Amino acid sequence: MTLATLATIIAGIQDEILTLADIRLAPDVPPEQLAGGGVFAVVYPASGRFEQTTSDSRGQGAHTLHLMVATPQTNLRSDWARIIALGTTVPNAILHGATLGGAILQSEQIRYTFGPLEWGGQQMFGWLFEIDVLTVGLIT
Repeated sequence: MTLATLATIIAGIQDEILTLADIRLAPDVPPEQLAGGGVFAVVYPASGRFEQTTSDSRGQGAHTLHLMVATPQTNLRSDWARIIALGTTVPNAILHGATLGGAILQSEQIRYTFGPLEWGGQQMFGWLFEIDVLTVGLIT
């Protein structure tokens, strides 16, 4: 197996998120702005490292990805009701899909912050998850 690309890992996370009924949109490529309302999810790389682990071209990658699960901020009471339960269901979906279709070896840790967010200049409200993943494979 070759070392997974960040795009493959992101697509794997988005595929897990799309299984949740409350998520309206989870594109593999982030949009400039959110069209319409509802809850959306977007994943992008935050930090990480690649390294060669053996002399036979095997390597590993340790990455932290950001996953924003949010809704446009319009009314705090209704925004809260729409988004609060996803604080449990989103991490459960990611941990349930442990290897994200074989893209990663494991999800190591998921951290979060909750509250006001911004995407494309638009005020949002929701969760920002930091997902640590480990991938191993051949360096090609």
